[in-house]
Amino acid sequence: MMNRQDYQDAMESIVPDQGMEERLKGAVGAPKKRKRRFITYGAASLAAVCLVVWAVAQYGPERLNTLDMIVQPVSDAVVIPKIKLPKKSNALADMIGLIVYEGNIYTQTSTRMTPADAKLLRGERLGRTKGGIDEWSKKTDYEELASTIGVTDIFAVNGYDQSFRIMSYHEENGEIYAELYECLNGITIRTGEDLIGKLRLKDRVQSVTWQPYDAWYYSKPEYGELAADETIDQFVAALYEAKSFDRDRLNAEGIYERDKLLQKMLYLMLEDGTEVQLWLFPGNYVMYVGAPVFFQVEEQAYQALWNGMEQADVITHEPTALK
Repeated sequence: MMNRQDYQDAMESIVPDQGMEERLKGAVGAPKKRKRRFITYGAASLAAVCLVVWAVAQYGPERLNTLDMIVQPVSDAVVIPKIKLPKKSNALADMIGLIVYEGNIYTQTSTRMTPADAKLLRGERLGRTKGGIDEWSKKTDYEELASTIGVTDIFAVNGYDQSFRIMSYHEENGEIYAELYECLNGITIRTGEDLIGKLRLKDRVQSVTWQPYDAWYYSKPEYGELAADETIDQFVAALYEAKSFDRDRLNAEGIYERDKLLQKMLYLMLEDGTEVQLWLFPGNYVMYVGAPVFFQVEEQAYQALWNGMEQADVITHEPTALK
């Protein structure tokens, strides 16, 4: 059993990156992204904090990493260290949607699901969060089940390891409010399987949609659709085997800024109703939105997917699966 000091020590590993404040400022003023259900609980002051959490979660994959860790590349792997919160409470860090569970920090993800699917995915009840983290929190407030999302029940997610993924779940007036949280820190990633494998993509993709970067960024209802066929299976298999690359290094080389018109957002709907979002870049690079690591996919598998997107018609309405 971990005591309060153990949890304090675990929490004292998140160091926000230098660009966090700029990205948060950008998040508040950025165009609205795809719709997500989110509910807050607790006092009015916490509601204000959670409103910004919601905004950050909406406004762009690069802005989902507002509690970025200093990634540590080694010869054959990318090491994402344990998250550390500041020793003194920091309002910027407090804005992030996070939950402390069993000494680990889980942050809100971009993965979507319908309320009906959330109910089916809900597993064993793990506890009830405390609304203990806000801009006035003391160091001693960072304890088991502390969170920035107020007071709500959390559950295991059926089919997924709870050391990787948990969910918040609440029903009110016949409405279901649920969000997925993932522990994407304290791990070593050598290949895609070390991270993508946790999402269980293989042989479970039911439908595929995508957006050009411009359509995604400006929230245009423009989507392409692809068949969940052999091309997708080969891409996923290659993604599992893909070598990891340090995001900070590629960021310094300008990967986010160059060739934006050639970037795409790929949405893989799985058989359990979860929709996984991948960000595709020239050079065969793929990023799971929310994780500070890139994967470089084998060229033939990547190019086959890319060619399929280039040849597909673009529809002018959002796919209905998650409306």
